[in-house]
Amino acid sequence: MKSTAYIKKVKESEAFKQFLKEDPKAYICSLFFTRDFNEKRSETQVDFYSPKQKEIVSFKVDKKVERTPLGKKAETLTHKKFVPKPLKDNIKMDVEEIEPTLTDEMHNRGMTYQIEKLLAFVNITDGEVIWNCTAFLRGLGLLMAHVEDKSNTILFMEKKSFFDILRFTKGTGGKAAEGQIGSEQTKKEDISKKDVVKKEKK
Repeated sequence: MKSTAYIKKVKESEAFKQFLKEDPKAYICSLFFTRDFNEKRSETQVDFYSPKQKEIVSFKVDKKVERTPLGKKAETLTHKKFVPKPLKDNIKMDVEEIEPTLTDEMHNRGMTYQIEKLLAFVNITDGEVIWNCTAFLRGLGLLMAHVEDKSNTILFMEKKSFFDILRFTKGTGGKAAEGQIGSEQTKKEDISKKDVVKKEKK
């Protein structure tokens, strides 16, 4: 399913129509994808910002659309409130393109790792649609990358080990994994940190 199709599915759902009654001025601000290539599992989430409630409301997209029970305050890593930029529906790339795009760039850089799990967060950064990606690599590796949507261009890529992330996390009071994806919305980075710790325990 294309990225825009997920947005359309949410907007056509009864859960979203009910949400719009609460705040007609709400707008889409981000997308979040999880793709586990080993376990063949995937999760998709479409986020809307409610100016009235001053919080982010998320909808999970699967066979049906479900609104998450609680909203999330829009805050930076330093707990400074901010207003997310509106994300238009015309996203060019599909989530299925991200894994091969990252793999090709890794090969160009002499990296031969295989991506086992991918977290991709889409929002507006510096006026552009950016895919902020965290990829879990075979062999206890972690890949951070930013992909520009309109040009399908890798803007940033860096490989780290899980041990580097865990050491960094301990030295910053547990906040390190937040921000690794490159977003100011900390709920996505919290998922990344939990996956790192889970993988390390195995």
